[in-house]
Amino acid sequence: MSLLTPLALALSALALPIIMLYMLRLRRIELPISSTFLWRQLVRDREANAPWQRLRFSWLLALQLLALLALVLALARPFVEISTISTGRLVLLLDASASMGATDVSPSRFARAREIALGLVDTLGQDDTMTVIRVGAVPEVLAAASRDRVVLRGAIRGATPSDSSADWEAALTLAAAGAVGVSDLKVIIISDGGLPSNLPPVPGEVRYVPVGERGDNLAISALAVSALPGQPPQLFARLSNYGGEPAEVILDVRLDDSDVLYTARRYTVPAQGYVDVFDVELPSTFQSLAARLTLPARAGERDYLRADNSAVAVRERLGAGRVLLVTDENLFLEQIFRSLRGVELYQVASTEELPSQSFDLYVFDRALPSTLPEGDLLLIDPPTSTAFFQVEAEYAPAGIVRVNPEDARMRNLGLYMEQVHIARMRALSNIGWATVLAEVDGYPLVVAGEVGARQVAILPFDARYPNTDMVLQPAWPILMAELAAWFSPSRITDASASLPPGAPVTVRFLGDADEAVIRRPNGHSVTLQAETSTAVFADTLQPGLYTVTLRVDGAALESEQFAVNLFDPAESQIAPRSSITVGTTEVGQGARQETGRREFWPWAAAIGLLLLLLEWWVYQRSLRRTPRLVLSRPGARTAGGWRTRVWRLGRARRRDRVSG
Repeated sequence: MSLLTPLALALSALALPIIMLYMLRLRRIELPISSTFLWRQLVRDREANAPWQRLRFSWLLALQLLALLALVLALARPFVEISTISTGRLVLLLDASASMGATDVSPSRFARAREIALGLVDTLGQDDTMTVIRVGAVPEVLAAASRDRVVLRGAIRGATPSDSSADWEAALTLAAAGAVGVSDLKVIIISDGGLPSNLPPVPGEVRYVPVGERGDNLAISALAVSALPGQPPQLFARLSNYGGEPAEVILDVRLDDSDVLYTARRYTVPAQGYVDVFDVELPSTFQSLAARLTLPARAGERDYLRADNSAVAVRERLGAGRVLLVTDENLFLEQIFRSLRGVELYQVASTEELPSQSFDLYVFDRALPSTLPEGDLLLIDPPTSTAFFQVEAEYAPAGIVRVNPEDARMRNLGLYMEQVHIARMRALSNIGWATVLAEVDGYPLVVAGEVGARQVAILPFDARYPNTDMVLQPAWPILMAELAAWFSPSRITDASASLPPGAPVTVRFLGDADEAVIRRPNGHSVTLQAETSTAVFADTLQPGLYTVTLRVDGAALESEQFAVNLFDPAESQIAPRSSITVGTTEVGQGARQETGRREFWPWAAAIGLLLLLLEWWVYQRSLRRTPRLVLSRPGARTAGGWRTRVWRLGRARRRDRVSG
């Protein structure tokens, strides 16, 4: 053991004045009395006392000397030289991705990584600095170029793992920012090695400390809900096994935030393989589902990562939704709507009464009721005029169909529509509210726009063969798919079927909504105010089901859900790697070849402070022992008949007697 500041030992000379004070001090306690007549002899004794006394053992003196010794050692800063990962200007990258939650090492990989990081802080030299970066979906600087070990330890102990992937490119960019003006930068990566292979180079030296031992893991690597036209929705899932042995697993499904089990099935997943599940039918009324992967009781397999054992899905919201087709056996319309995804088709004849229930889209083929229903409308060859358009005489076009190139709905139809022929069509007027998507000979062929709160599209021709060959060409399904997508109910968010953790979501304030309340999977909510027509919500780091509710003056307007899932093979493949690649350099496990210092002054200072507290307690305890006056028995042989015993304190044996 050596000392960084050995000159501080000279302060141990302070023990001499402490000892001298004990030799000079008179061991008396002042007490108030009614008269000094009987105490004159005691006063004469005090005047005769010598200034120096024989040093006697005292616990207070011993504690004070020990406290002085401990504090002097703390100032001298004793240390021992030990092997360490690195010294100098350090940047510590602490992997906080989902795979670091694996429990193949106790209690978890991330906890072990924190222990390694704390050990590295203990070996920092006097001139060493460290920057601590937590690497998650959004890298976070926990401590910047600090020499303060208390700050560094607090930053590392306060770091938490996540259930998302890590953005290593952004983390290395932060690390490189600390290399400006530094020639000996050293980047230390504590991770299980699940880094991408195309990382940019980092100035300075990179060292890698691997964490983890095993790679056995089971995961739900995909989950979706889909429905074929005319069929009930079905669940699709992929169960993956990253271990070396086949595993028997149970997949259970619950619907609509319910704890009631809908179904549970057992599957055998091969080693280093997967099983696709597509045999689970779902009710047509469900809105969301949660799937969970578990091992049977007494299973011999291991599953060290829990973050990828659950997933959620929401019902597909693409397409026009519930569609009512009013037609007299138009097979071309029936087939096209039955083949479109996201469409629930209901059909009635033109002579029948319209159902009382509401639909997202009403399609009227060569028929119009006296009162149009509230909802979006697709009118094909309308026979009569309405309040928002006029039907003129029939016309036989002879020219080529031209599409509106500036409209996105017609971006895939230019060449196809030029090959379409139409025998007869109706001329339209009073359509200033609509956009002409296609025309022939100057007459509108396809128009679409908004009338009040509804969307309306008009095809003023009979969509049957032989009136038009469009229904036999690719232009027909493409046109109807584009219109169906345009008719899709307005969505609150732009979220896809499943988002990765950390992905931003755009929230639209539809109608008169003045705020949006977003409920996270953990039950906590956040409120977004409608300062503009849209807002971006990026706090999606927690996997699970999010619910967005639009509100007007505190009342709920409408709601929508979106799913966030970890589906990342790089995180589910938890087998630790012995090396990583940064730039073009392969970095192996860093050898502990540098020499660092482990100082013990904090322990010495703590012991010194404890000794001072103990000395204060002993001193205060001695003050509580109140001196006692003891009178002699009646008839004692003294000049005045009285004997007084004073100064009996604790273990002191000294007695001064005064007679009067």
